[in-house]
Amino acid sequence: MTSIRKTASILILSLTAAVAGQAMAAEPAGLTRAQVLADLAQAQRSGNIIDNFTGLPLNQLNPQSFPAQAQAQGKTRAQVLAELEQARAQGQLAQYFETDYPLNAAQGQPLSRADVVADLQHARAAGELTFGEGS
Repeated sequence: MTSIRKTASILILSLTAAVAGQAMAAEPAGLTRAQVLADLAQAQRSGNIIDNFTGLPLNQLNPQSFPAQAQAQGKTRAQVLAELEQARAQGQLAQYFETDYPLNAAQGQPLSRADVVADLQHARAAGELTFGEGS
Protein backbone atom coordinates (compact mmCIF):
# COMPACT_ATOMS: atom_id res chain seq x y z
CA MET A 1 0.00 0.00 0.00
CA THR A 2 2.81 2.39 0.72
CA SER A 3 4.38 1.62 -2.65
CA ILE A 4 1.15 2.69 -4.37
CA ARG A 5 1.22 5.97 -2.46
CA LYS A 6 4.87 6.53 -3.36
CA THR A 7 4.18 5.77 -7.00
CA ALA A 8 1.16 8.10 -7.03
CA SER A 9 3.16 10.88 -5.36
CA ILE A 10 6.02 10.53 -7.84
CA LEU A 11 3.56 10.53 -10.75
CA ILE A 12 1.80 13.65 -9.46
CA LEU A 13 5.10 15.46 -8.89
CA SER A 14 6.41 14.61 -12.33
CA LEU A 15 3.17 15.75 -13.99
CA THR A 16 3.28 19.00 -12.03
CA ALA A 17 6.89 19.60 -13.08
CA ALA A 18 6.06 18.89 -16.72
CA VAL A 19 3.09 21.27 -16.71
CA ALA A 20 5.11 24.01 -14.96
CA GLY A 21 7.95 23.58 -17.45
CA GLN A 22 5.57 23.96 -20.39
CA ALA A 23 3.97 27.02 -18.82
CA MET A 24 7.34 28.68 -18.30
CA ALA A 25 8.42 27.87 -21.84
CA ALA A 26 5.19 29.34 -23.23
CA GLU A 27 5.70 32.72 -21.50
CA PRO A 28 7.20 35.39 -23.71
CA ALA A 29 10.80 36.19 -22.89
CA GLY A 30 11.62 39.51 -21.26
CA LEU A 31 14.49 41.74 -22.24
CA THR A 32 17.71 40.12 -23.30
CA ARG A 33 20.93 40.70 -21.39
CA ALA A 34 22.19 42.93 -24.21
CA GLN A 35 19.02 45.05 -24.09
CA VAL A 36 19.28 45.46 -20.32
CA LEU A 37 22.94 46.48 -20.58
CA ALA A 38 22.11 48.97 -23.35
CA ASP A 39 19.29 50.49 -21.25
CA LEU A 40 21.63 50.74 -18.26
CA ALA A 41 24.33 52.45 -20.31
CA GLN A 42 21.79 54.96 -21.68
CA ALA A 43 20.47 55.69 -18.18
CA GLN A 44 24.01 56.24 -16.91
CA ARG A 45 24.81 58.63 -19.79
CA SER A 46 21.63 60.65 -19.27
CA GLY A 47 21.73 60.61 -15.44
CA ASN A 48 18.45 58.74 -15.04
CA ILE A 49 19.94 56.60 -12.26
CA ILE A 50 18.38 57.19 -8.84
CA ASP A 51 20.69 58.32 -6.05
CA ASN A 52 20.25 55.95 -3.09
CA PHE A 53 20.72 58.66 -0.49
CA THR A 54 18.32 61.31 -1.80
CA GLY A 55 16.02 59.25 -4.01
CA LEU A 56 16.42 61.77 -6.84
CA PRO A 57 17.79 61.13 -10.33
CA LEU A 58 21.43 62.11 -10.73
CA ASN A 59 20.54 64.50 -13.58
CA GLN A 60 18.46 66.52 -11.10
CA LEU A 61 21.16 66.52 -8.44
CA ASN A 62 23.97 67.50 -10.83
CA PRO A 63 22.38 68.86 -14.02
CA GLN A 64 25.69 70.33 -15.22
CA SER A 65 27.17 66.81 -15.43
CA PHE A 66 24.62 65.49 -17.92
CA PRO A 67 23.27 66.59 -21.31
CA ALA A 68 20.14 68.73 -21.19
CA GLN A 69 16.95 66.78 -21.69
CA ALA A 70 14.28 67.93 -24.10
CA GLN A 71 11.39 69.61 -22.32
CA ALA A 72 7.85 69.25 -23.58
CA GLN A 73 6.43 72.53 -24.77
CA GLY A 74 3.61 73.85 -22.63
CA LYS A 75 0.54 75.65 -23.84
CA THR A 76 0.37 79.40 -24.14
CA ARG A 77 -2.01 81.44 -22.00
CA ALA A 78 -4.15 82.07 -25.07
CA GLN A 79 -4.43 78.33 -25.77
CA VAL A 80 -5.46 77.59 -22.18
CA LEU A 81 -8.05 80.39 -22.20
CA ALA A 82 -9.43 79.14 -25.52
CA GLU A 83 -9.79 75.62 -24.06
CA LEU A 84 -11.49 77.06 -20.99
CA GLU A 85 -14.01 78.97 -23.10
CA GLN A 86 -14.65 75.88 -25.21
CA ALA A 87 -15.26 73.79 -22.10
CA ARG A 88 -17.66 76.43 -20.73
CA ALA A 89 -19.51 76.55 -24.05
CA GLN A 90 -19.87 72.77 -24.03
CA GLY A 91 -21.12 72.78 -20.43
CA GLN A 92 -18.21 70.78 -19.07
CA LEU A 93 -17.52 73.19 -16.20
CA ALA A 94 -21.07 73.73 -15.02
CA GLN A 95 -20.99 71.01 -12.39
CA TYR A 96 -17.97 72.57 -10.70
CA PHE A 97 -18.79 76.25 -10.82
CA GLU A 98 -22.55 76.57 -10.51
CA THR A 99 -23.72 78.19 -7.30
CA ASP A 100 -27.11 78.90 -5.85
CA TYR A 101 -26.20 82.30 -4.47
CA PRO A 102 -24.88 85.48 -6.08
CA LEU A 103 -21.17 86.09 -5.75
CA ASN A 104 -20.05 89.59 -4.81
CA ALA A 105 -17.17 89.37 -7.25
CA ALA A 106 -19.67 88.98 -10.07
CA GLN A 107 -21.43 92.18 -8.95
CA GLY A 108 -18.26 94.18 -9.37
CA GLN A 109 -18.32 96.05 -6.03
CA PRO A 110 -16.88 94.51 -2.86
CA LEU A 111 -18.76 95.03 0.38
CA SER A 112 -17.25 97.19 3.08
CA ARG A 113 -16.79 95.92 6.62
CA ALA A 114 -19.65 98.15 7.77
CA ASP A 115 -21.95 96.58 5.15
CA VAL A 116 -21.02 93.07 6.29
CA VAL A 117 -21.59 93.94 9.96
CA ALA A 118 -24.95 95.50 9.10
CA ASP A 119 -25.96 92.37 7.15
CA LEU A 120 -24.92 90.20 10.07
CA GLN A 121 -26.98 92.24 12.55
CA HIS A 122 -29.97 92.10 10.21
CA ALA A 123 -29.64 88.32 9.87
CA ARG A 124 -29.38 87.92 13.66
CA ALA A 125 -32.47 90.07 14.20
CA ALA A 126 -34.41 88.10 11.59
CA GLY A 127 -33.35 84.75 13.10
CA GLU A 128 -31.66 83.65 9.88
CA LEU A 129 -28.50 82.40 11.60
CA THR A 130 -28.12 78.91 12.96
CA PHE A 131 -26.27 78.20 16.19
CA GLY A 132 -22.62 79.21 16.12
CA GLU A 133 -22.77 81.42 13.02
CA GLY A 134 -21.87 85.07 13.15
CA SER A 135 -20.02 85.08 16.46
